[in-house]
Amino acid sequence: MIPRFGLIGAVSTLLVLGAGCASQSPRQSSATQAIQATGEIPQDQVLDVGIEVFDPGLPAQGQPIPDDVFPELRRAEARYLAIQLKNTMQGTGQWGAVRVLPGGHSITDLEVTGTILQSTGSKLALDIRVVDATGKEWLERRYRAEADELVYLSTESTAIDPFQTLYNEISNDILEARRKMHASQLTTIRHVSRMRFAADLAPVPFADYLTNNKKGLISIGRLPAYDDPMLKRVDGIRASENLFVDTLDLNYAAFYDTMSTPYDSWRKYTYEEEQAYKALKRKALTQKILGGLAILGAALADPGSSGAAIIRDAAVIGGMAAIHAGIGTSKEAKIHAEAIRELAASVETELQPIVIEVEGQTLRLSGSAETQYQEWRRILQEIWTTETGLLPDPNLPPSTTSGSSGPSLHQDDSGHPLER
Repeated sequence: MIPRFGLIGAVSTLLVLGAGCASQSPRQSSATQAIQATGEIPQDQVLDVGIEVFDPGLPAQGQPIPDDVFPELRRAEARYLAIQLKNTMQGTGQWGAVRVLPGGHSITDLEVTGTILQSTGSKLALDIRVVDATGKEWLERRYRAEADELVYLSTESTAIDPFQTLYNEISNDILEARRKMHASQLTTIRHVSRMRFAADLAPVPFADYLTNNKKGLISIGRLPAYDDPMLKRVDGIRASENLFVDTLDLNYAAFYDTMSTPYDSWRKYTYEEEQAYKALKRKALTQKILGGLAILGAALADPGSSGAAIIRDAAVIGGMAAIHAGIGTSKEAKIHAEAIRELAASVETELQPIVIEVEGQTLRLSGSAETQYQEWRRILQEIWTTETGLLPDPNLPPSTTSGSSGPSLHQDDSGHPLER
């Protein structure tokens, strides 16, 4: 037989634990801050940064999609989170131009790529890789963070991201990698980036200026003369390239602004739903345990007296009631889980692709942005051919302006014309 006071003590302990779970204090804001520049960086060591739109981390086609992953929302997050990292790095004053770029097309001093592993109102996990123009890997790391609860609890409208500490950590780690580089290495990165763009645009005259070592790293074999007229033409085309990308980047920023309000609301509400869901699960478990202990106590009570029988029957009834209450609470928790899915689905309808104007051409800022950027690069090839008379790389597909059947600058992903 279990001693009466032992059973009461066990029940009391569970009650205390349950109360403790329900009264957890909110997490405090992290002290991690992005390191700011304290002085001017020499011009020949200032690196431009290209942050590619993140990989949304969706399962391969045909594979099941987890219940808490919404494809359209993830694709929108792939742009939004990349822009958040860009804003963080740009705000430090440690870099040159920091741009968000379509994936797989850019040549820049420093390239940042990322994959979304998890993104909810309470947790964010990213895989980040950073490689410079020479092919040297600066870092490859997985970052995880829990939301800053104080951001959600605040009644004031602020621009603080609940996961800002994660972006600060990434920014600081990239900066730390740069600080380990010698000044001459940073200058070399800039030279290689410039010559890679030239070789990509015009392989015949410029490819021989670059060499690859046994590790696959790119270096400068030789440099053209400072006043080389052909290199000046390349620099002019690259300036046009940067102008186009800056314009595209402004539209990414417009997308970010459009997405911010519904996305922040979704994250806050899903955070609250997740916390309520967890609290209800804890409550349901506690109710079931207490109900089970009450029944167990009644079963082990001294059967020798009528008073004990009355207590035993009451305990069994109370215990069953507690278990049923726990089951009911579990059902309520499932309702909250469904609410999370509905909230995400509602945001999907608000985050439709945005039709934008770029230098008089109508583009659709979605998956087609990469296609349109590729078309822009083909136009640059035509500009080069027109100015120099040198033919482009025959391995490149023909430009749409030369009669290609591919999507034009005035078409969306499916080839349908867009409004002008």
